Amino acid sequence: GQGGGGADQFEEVRYEGYGPGGVAVLIEALTDNRNRTAAELRLAFSKNGGNLGETGCVGYLFEHRSVVRIEQAALQEDTLLESLLTLEEQGGPPALGYEFDGPAAEVFGAFEMLEALQDGLRSLSLPVSSWEHRWIASTPCRLEDPIALAGCLKLLDALEDLDDVRSVTSNLEADEALMEAVLS
Repeated sequence: GQGGGGADQFEEVRYEGYGPGGVAVLIEALTDNRNRTAAELRLAFSKNGGNLGETGCVGYLFEHRSVVRIEQAALQEDTLLESLLTLEEQGGPPALGYEFDGPAAEVFGAFEMLEALQDGLRSLSLPVSSWEHRWIASTPCRLEDPIALAGCLKLLDALEDLDDVRSVTSNLEADEALMEAVLS
């Protein structure tokens, strides 16, 4: 084909809403029909105890960040911290935080510093396994009610199952033992 005017036009759209217990939900979608996508999202929210909101209703609760994942069998948290300090001392981009989980860690940086952050970490011989932009909740919503938690998890799953949805981010926070109890 010659790419006539009948080709589908896809656009990125961000939707926002609230789940059970007041959990903020941010959804990024890629759609060729905003009305269909909004209707599907509205239905998923209403069936699962949430509300699709207006643009901006929860967006202020999230920050768009660079995330660089490091994986190394013998990775130590002290070594990671020393490396992050060295990177900043050498004029590299500052890390805005990190999460350490055994042999892996995620380092967070400013949105526009993704390439500089991953290059800087590689220059310090840290094994970068992946990097991406991600929405990070700045204000968590802690749920302690198992019924609200179960409803919220069901909503998040329903949203992720929709065809047009690319990512679902929430500010849900729950105790690990409660999370396991609800999931079993």
